[in-house]
Amino acid sequence: MKADILKLLLQSHADGDESSFRKAALQLAAAESTAGHVRVAEEIRSIIAKMPATSTRKHGRVVDIAAPRGDLADILEGGHREERLRDIVLRPEAEETLKRVISENRSRARLERFGVSPRRRLLFHGAPGCGKTLAAAVLAGEMGLPLMTVRFDALFSRFLGATAVQLRAIFAEMPHRPGVYLFDEFDSVAKARGDSQDVGEMNRVVTAFLQLVDADMSGSILVAATNHVELLDRAVFRRFDVIVPFDKPPREQITELMKLRLSTVGLSDEAANHLAANAEGWSFADVARACDDAVRTMALDDRGEISERDVVLALEELKRRDVPVRR
Repeated sequence: MKADILKLLLQSHADGDESSFRKAALQLAAAESTAGHVRVAEEIRSIIAKMPATSTRKHGRVVDIAAPRGDLADILEGGHREERLRDIVLRPEAEETLKRVISENRSRARLERFGVSPRRRLLFHGAPGCGKTLAAAVLAGEMGLPLMTVRFDALFSRFLGATAVQLRAIFAEMPHRPGVYLFDEFDSVAKARGDSQDVGEMNRVVTAFLQLVDADMSGSILVAATNHVELLDRAVFRRFDVIVPFDKPPREQITELMKLRLSTVGLSDEAANHLAANAEGWSFADVARACDDAVRTMALDDRGEISERDVVLALEELKRRDVPVRR
């Protein structure tokens, strides 16, 4: 993996393609971070940050070397992420768990000296819109790794046995392309075996997934996310190092989310606390959508500061839409 990155660094330098050079350098930093060489990774990122901005393109485009290629391009969608812990609001327990997982994976070499490995198999479960996918992006952003999202529409094949083959291809990629691999809607893959409505093919998929997880010795982080944890096969739970519930936010967290999204456009802490009462029981995603709608109203009115009325109207409009607020 590092040899490929170094070759790409040299080739992009020889071609004068500074954008590809920057991408390759970031990938090298990610590889060093995965190996537990956190200080080296940070030094590389610091050097990259000092590089002058450039608009140089090779053949008119920039190739993200984190993006999957070949047959896997149909199954995985990948790229580097900018999200950080400051961009998400979580329950204190969930936040501490994420911080600990990040710390462990940044200190891989130190842990392995004592015969233990960082926890890197995480199961996120909870209601839609409560931060599971964003948390996976935050993990990727904090670790300097690409987020690789499995496309289930391409994974499941009408050809007998092909889905298990696709799964094996994903797990074979994980040692060669370190990243955070997200299996969203995980119940599609790991539904309980023996379900009377499922054919034998699905049972084989679950069995293949369990075997692949057991055999995985890569440094990549595996995140499975589901809205229906009750549908998962019981054997699946033993394969995960960390299980994190994502609940609908209480009023205090809604207030924090509104402050995060709207304080830069003039919403006061007092106003955020007052407005949060109108969104109790909502998901994070719906509160964020209402905040964005309020900002749009402010911008269209050619104002530089948001008003409480903008937010109230956005909340009321979301309630009236044909698609109901997720409660």
